[in-house]
Formats: sequence, structure tokens, C-alpha cells
Amino acid sequence: MIGNLLFMRGKNLVRRQSITSPTFNLRFKFITGLVLFALALGLCTSVILYFHLNSIMASEISQRSRMLLAQSGAVQDYVRSILRPEMFKILPEDRFVLSAMSSSYISRQIMTRLNIEDTSEYHYRRVSINPRNQASRADSFEAGLIDLFNADRGLTIWEDNTFVNGKEYHMVAEPVTFTVSCMQCHGDPEDAPRELIDRYGDISGFHYRTDEVAGVVVAGFPVDLIRTPAMNLTLQYMGLYLLGIILFAGLISLFFDHLVMKNLHALTRIFKTRFSGEQEQGIIHRMSQKDEIEGLIEGVDELAGCLSNARTDLEDHALNLEKRVEERTERLHTEAKQHLADVHLFVNLLAGFNGMQNTLQLITDVLERVGKRFNASQVIYYCTVASENYYAWKPDQSIKPPDKKLRDLLWENKVRIEHHRLYIPIKSPESHWGILCIFFASDPDPGDLDPDILLALGHQMAILIENIQIFSNIRFQNDLLQSIVEGICDPLLLIDPECRIIIANKGCSQILPNSGKGLREKELKALLSQKPIPGTGETLLDRVIQKETPVGGEIKTRDNRYFSINLYPLPRQDQIGLRIVVHIREITLEKQMVKHMQKAERLSATGKLAAGIAHEINNPLGVIQLYTDLVKDAVTDPDTLDDIAMISKHTRSVQKIVRDLLSLSRPKQVILGRCSINAVVASILEVFKTQGASKNISISFDPNDPLPDIKCDAAILEQILTNLWLNAFDAISKENGRIHIITRMSSDRMVILGIEDNGHGIPKDVISHIFDPFFTTKQTGKGTGLGLSVVYGFITELGGRIEVESDDTTRFNVFFPILENKN
Repeated sequence: MIGNLLFMRGKNLVRRQSITSPTFNLRFKFITGLVLFALALGLCTSVILYFHLNSIMASEISQRSRMLLAQSGAVQDYVRSILRPEMFKILPEDRFVLSAMSSSYISRQIMTRLNIEDTSEYHYRRVSINPRNQASRADSFEAGLIDLFNADRGLTIWEDNTFVNGKEYHMVAEPVTFTVSCMQCHGDPEDAPRELIDRYGDISGFHYRTDEVAGVVVAGFPVDLIRTPAMNLTLQYMGLYLLGIILFAGLISLFFDHLVMKNLHALTRIFKTRFSGEQEQGIIHRMSQKDEIEGLIEGVDELAGCLSNARTDLEDHALNLEKRVEERTERLHTEAKQHLADVHLFVNLLAGFNGMQNTLQLITDVLERVGKRFNASQVIYYCTVASENYYAWKPDQSIKPPDKKLRDLLWENKVRIEHHRLYIPIKSPESHWGILCIFFASDPDPGDLDPDILLALGHQMAILIENIQIFSNIRFQNDLLQSIVEGICDPLLLIDPECRIIIANKGCSQILPNSGKGLREKELKALLSQKPIPGTGETLLDRVIQKETPVGGEIKTRDNRYFSINLYPLPRQDQIGLRIVVHIREITLEKQMVKHMQKAERLSATGKLAAGIAHEINNPLGVIQLYTDLVKDAVTDPDTLDDIAMISKHTRSVQKIVRDLLSLSRPKQVILGRCSINAVVASILEVFKTQGASKNISISFDPNDPLPDIKCDAAILEQILTNLWLNAFDAISKENGRIHIITRMSSDRMVILGIEDNGHGIPKDVISHIFDPFFTTKQTGKGTGLGLSVVYGFITELGGRIEVESDDTTRFNVFFPILENKN
């Protein structure tokens, strides 16, 4: 009715007048503002890009400068450690070739030639305060660096930007410190090679002291290598960005015309049609002087005037509205109750979702709530995905499969009501899940079935099904991940930078046996704080915290255990602090295995060499022994016979050494007999006690009875004992010497023979070579270095092993395999 009154009011005011376009319309203002904002954003982005590129290039040029220093240092080290010693071997004594033996001269020549071939124009100088070559004299800047390094001996490298010949360079410098090996050429001129004195004199380049910083090596690249590429790339980006802004502005203009200006012009035509009186003509004229929005405001204001005039007409109808208002109020109250029930339904669905564990539990809860909300007699959910199962609110009732035509409902965005049944599609933008069927005992109230609410219910139910399946997958993946982590035998942990343990698998008990979390974290931090092998200035934990990149390495603990440790930093998310995955694997047995393999390879190579030498010596020795016996039979002079006996004695000694060599080189034909280790030791113990008494050495034996028989022939065991005892006798040089022998059973079911003496011990740098053939620490003529090698060969062939411990005393532990009794 209000619309009719306004239409009638408009018909009485119809007049037409053309409207001219405003000077600056809405489109021009919008496009102009958008372009200015895009320009400002592009400028900010370009500035950020320039500084970012500049930072990347600065890091690159710093690495290049350091590589120059490293290259120069490598040349110096090669000359000092390889080239110069070789030249000294070749040249006559006191001869010195500057161009082939001076590390400073060679490095300077190489770096100069490299700069000629390179196109990066780097700057390199090796200078000092008092050089022989005046071209290498330090300028004021370089002299300042030398003073700086002298003042702070802990400073090993200097890096900064500076100007050289009016051009800015990024410089890296390190000190030149004189060592003992430098004093021959830079110390006292009297000790210097004659070639240096003849070429440079005896004034410059001498009289330096050990550990004195008297020079500096400076290397760097022009800073323009950073700035020019960064500026060019930034300008290219700005050009492309401006072109993009122009294209973007054109597209936005077309879109704005189609979406906004077209509709605004249509509204303007409506105003021209509806308002044609003199007053309205004035309004239309003022609208033409402003943009479209302001013109619409004028039209709305005129519409408000028309409404004010129509109000009088509406008051006549006010008396009839009271009854209509009451009816409408009652209807709205009913709708409000229905909507409130719908709100409670949706809220309860969301609240109940938190406690659900699977899809079946969720659907059962949803069906019950929906049935109670609509006072339904039955609610069934037909699943149309894969399994095509159905779920009922009241499963005791008979249920029929859905009509195949209902499947088409999934592709329609609407609900269907037929035969006291309500069908709602259960679908989301991503998937179609099924159909919800609500059964009513009688025809439902159409006012209680808002299609939008019902479609929203189907949409919400689909989202709940998707979410419960997602959460189920997450729980499954979490359980699977936990199973994988626990299935890894090696220790695997998730920690923070303070070594606080967040997650740890059962394998961690191998290296962190303490049950208290605080003690375990303390032990873990102590383990990760050890420097890797080979030693560096940083621990693995410090490196992964600083660089946030995966690191790995090996460490050695105080109890001589080796561990391979790998640290993997996790990406930071949602401002969470750094998290580190730690994988630890003990490699002590691997190290020991590699060590034994290297020792076996060494013995094999040495054995082959010994075999060749033994065969070459054995034949002449046989001839010497033969002719010695012949001469002895033909000579009667006592002095001559004594000389012949001495020759024969030493010949037999050499033949014994040759037999040991052949025994070392040939494949061992070990007699795999069996014997009682305690019986064999006891049988020859008295012989060695007699020899020990003559040297004031006491011998004690502590057997462990009973022990199983070992897999070794008694003669072989006696030879092993003899070599070890003789080695212990030679090691004891003081009075009151002591040799203690034990036999025990090891944890890995092997019999241990332990021989301990209180001699001078074995140095740590020697202990790894004692089983090498011909290696001995005895005086010349007192040992061949084959005794322990032969023992090691026998033990290896028997399938046992031998271990050595030496601190205040020396102890050899020989492990023999046992022969199990067969019933």
C-alpha cells in the first residue's frame, strides 16, 4: 500500500531534464586513490627488496673475501709443510731458492697472477712493518690493523668496509704471526740463507721474535659488486611493477564500470523518470553538479520528502493495523520460538562434537537431537559414500532403503517434503555425504520448516562428519607416529634449546638411565655440550641453535664411548620457540671393529713383506749353518771352536727370527684342540717363577674354578703364555716387580686370561701399534717386535680377541672361545 502511494505521488511530479556528467566522477576518484596506494606499496616493497638483495650480496662478498684469505693460507701452508722440506732434501746444504722456498714470495706471486686472470678486481696484499720488498710495506691503514692485532691477541680476523685508492672495498684481514719455523729467514741475519742477504740485504725483514704480529694479510672485493646488481634488479622490478599497476588500473576501471557505474546510472534514470516537477528539476540539476553517490543522496532526501507527505495518508490506515500487528506479533513469537529451538540445536551439535570419538557416535547423537527438535517419529541418515550404510535414531523399527530418485536430491540445493517425510541433503562445498530423512506421524507445520534452516542443518551435519573424520585421521597419524618413534631402537628425542626433554622414546634409557627428568636433562645437556670429533670451536648444540640447520657429528665421552649425533631443527610455527629432534646412535663397537680391521690389514701387508724377506734370508742361513758344522768337525783349536760356536749360536737365533716371520706371513694352521686353561698355566708356572726369582720378580696366579675347556691346543696356549710372560719380564725394570695372572669367565661366554705387571707401562701413543710386526720399544738387539704379533695372529685365528689396559700397571686380557659340552 505504501508503494502505491509513493508511485501515485511520483506520477504527479514527472518531468524530464538531461543530466550532464560531473567533472570528476566516482570512477576517477576510486581509480586515482587505488593507483596511489599501489604506488606507495610498490615503493615500500622495492626499498625492502633493495636492502634484502644488498644483504645477500654482502654475505656473498664476505665469503669470497674469506676464501681469498683461505687460499693464500693454503699456499703458505703447502710451501712450509711440503715444498720447502722437499727442496731442502734436493738442494745442497745452506742452499735457498727464494722463488721456490719462500712462502710469502710464492703466495704473493700466485695471488697477483690470479688477480690478473680474474675479472672481479679483488684487492690482496700481504704486508709488514719492515719488509724486505718495499712494495710490501704496510700503509697507514694496514699499519693500524697490525697495531690492532698486536693490542688484541685474541682477535684472529678483522672484517669491514674501507676505501682503497678512492674506491670502496669490503675487506677481511688476518694477522701474520711469526713461528719458530720462520726465524731462520726472519730472525737473526746470521742464520738467514745467503741468497736472501745477497738479494735484500741484512737490514729489512729481520730481527722478528716468535709469536710477534709484524704483518697482516688483507683481501677484499669492491662494494660496487653488491650495490650495482642490487640497484639494477630493484629498478627492473619497479618497471615491471609500474606496468602491472597500469594494467591493473585498466582492469579495475572496466570492472568498476560494469559493477558500480552501470547500476548508479540506472538509479539516476529512475530518478529522472519518477521526479519531473519544478522542485524535482532543481534537485536533478544539483545532482548533475556532483558525483553519482552525492547525487543519490539528493534523490534519497527527495524520497524522504515524498514519504513525509505519504505519512498523512498512512495515518488513515493506522486504526486497521492494530489487529494486523497483534496477528503479526503472535506469528513472530511463534517463529522466534522455532528459531530459538534451531539455535539450540546448532549449539548442541557443536557442543556435543567435542566429546565424539568416531563417526558412528557423532551420527547417533545428531539423529537423536534432530528427532527431538522436530518431534519426529523416526530419523534416518542414508550414507551415499562408499559403504551406503544407514543409521537410524530408533533402530528397532523396520527401515526401508531409500528411493534411488532421492540421490538426485544431493545435486539440488533444496529440501523435499512428501508423505509425512522430510528429506534434507547432507553435503558441503567439498563432498556429498548422504540424505537425512525425518519421519512425522502427521503433516508437519510448514511454518516450522524453514528451507534455509534445514539446508543449513544439512550443511552443518556434513561439516561435522568431515571434521570427525579429520580428527580421527589425526589421532591415527599421531598413534602411528608414536609407534614409529617407540619402534626406533636408537635414542630419539624432541628437545628445546635448553635441553628440556619434550618427547623421548624408550631407546633413550640406553644413554640416560636416570629415572628423574631433571637428571636425564642434565646428562643429555652434558652429552650434547661436548665438542665433536675432530674438535671444533662449537658444540653440535650451539651450531644448530645459531644456524637452525641440520648438523651431525661424532663425540667421544670420558668413558671412551663413541656416539653419532644428528640434530634436526623443526620449522618454527605460531611463534613457538625452537624445537630440535635429536637422534643418537652409539658407534663404539663400530669404531672397535674398524680398528681391528685396520690392524688385520696392517698385519696382512706386513706378513707378505716378511714372507719375502724370510725366504731371501733362510737359504744363506742354511748354507752358513752347514759350513759351520763342517768347519767345526775339521778344527781342533779351542779358541777357533769357541768362535765357531758363537757363529752357530747367532745363526740359530737368526733362523728363529726367520721362522717367526714365516709363521707371521703364512696362514695359521692352528691346532683346534681343547685344553684346560688353569691346568696349562699351572704346569708351566713353576718354570717362570724360577726365572722371576732370579730377577726379584714375584709371580702369583688366581684361577677361577671351574672353567670350561677352551678351543685351543695346549702347545699354542703355552706359546702365547710364554710370549706374554717374557714381554712382562722385559717391562719390569725396578725391584720388587710383580706379575699377577688370573682366569675368569666373561659376560659373553668366553674365558679370560689376564696377565698384569707393575712395569713402566705403555704410552698412549704407542699402545695402538704394539701388535704391529717389528714394532718394539726395547733397546736395539733385545727384541724383534714379533712376539705380540704372533700372539695376536694366534688369538685371531682361534676366534678370540686380546685387549690391553695401561695406566699405573699394564694388563693383557686374552679372550678364548669355549667348547660347549654336548649331551
